Amino acid sequence: MNINKLTNGIGGGGQSRSTEQVDKANAQVKKSDSSSSSSSDEVKLSAQSKSIQQIEAEVAKMPDIDDAAVERIKGALANNEYKIDYERIAGKMIKFDKLLN
Repeated sequence: MNINKLTNGIGGGGQSRSTEQVDKANAQVKKSDSSSSSSSDEVKLSAQSKSIQQIEAEVAKMPDIDDAAVERIKGALANNEYKIDYERIAGKMIKFDKLLN
């Protein structure tokens, strides 16, 4: 039994037809490539996209560390004025643990 006749494109007569189809498809791709190469590609950004880009640029200019906050906390620590809310910290730890599980 010759199984090549049952499968398309493997020696059994269907191969010549499939190569013709591939040749036609390649010709169509070449036509569309030549016609599209004459037109120029253009990208237009929306107003929202431009706004996001502007905000990103402003954020990039900002320092990574808030020096004023660091100095305020240093001063509070030095004067024993820095109060720790242990319940709040415990609550945040429990909430974070729930997110992991």
